[in-house]
Amino acid sequence: MPIRLIALDLDDTLLREDLSISPANREALRAAHRAGAKIVLASGRNIYSMRAYAAQLGLEGPDDYLIASNGAEIVETASGRRLYERRIEPELCREIARHLDEEGFPWQVYENGTILANARNPWTEEDTRLTGQPNFIVEKPDELLARGQIKFVVPGDPELLPALREKTARRFSGRAEVLISKPYFMEVLAAGVDKGEALARLARLLGLGLDATMACGDAMNDLGMLRAAGISCAPANAIPAAKATASFVSTRTNDEDFVAEVVQRFVLAG
Repeated sequence: MPIRLIALDLDDTLLREDLSISPANREALRAAHRAGAKIVLASGRNIYSMRAYAAQLGLEGPDDYLIASNGAEIVETASGRRLYERRIEPELCREIARHLDEEGFPWQVYENGTILANARNPWTEEDTRLTGQPNFIVEKPDELLARGQIKFVVPGDPELLPALREKTARRFSGRAEVLISKPYFMEVLAAGVDKGEALARLARLLGLGLDATMACGDAMNDLGMLRAAGISCAPANAIPAAKATASFVSTRTNDEDFVAEVVQRFVLAG
């Protein structure tokens, strides 16, 4: 079955450590697009920090899409129209915030291209560097939470976040998804939100079977997508769980044109 849709994680997969798309990756994806494959960026980032990369790849047409916020949003790139959105309800937002406050961890949410944090911390500053979104301290968290949110990001010491993830996942089992997207970022999303579910939903909208899809990812938040796709690929720098899930594990890292390699192998070479 020819690959008709390529879903790509951004950080540590398509992007190099300097947050750029390499010329080799860009040309391979453009060649795949010319050959009829749809290219879909699928990231934990929100649409505001994804659009510039879509533009670099020429993915701004009326039939181009983004899977954003770890699958909580599917967006038509050109118009910004949301084909799908799954938010955390206000009361659950309040409960999550109380839990994180009790555990002594800061939290942040995202609105209109800004990062809204309840406390200053170095990892939120890193998020601003990575995404280009300015950060502000929340003055009235109750008003913010009353609107419901797409996701919480919990920045913290990589040594401490795994234990917090386990505790948070137990507390909100069946009501929220809890994962680690970067070693210093834990994320809390609405129940059922997953890149794999979003990939399946988008494939259905486009009239494609999952056997015609390829996914590339490196981290915990990519596992659902790697399981769902007909072909799944992980770079050499991926976490062990991603390598165990992927159908192909490259010897190349995200800094060594991993995406160009797998696009050539599985799409352009048939």
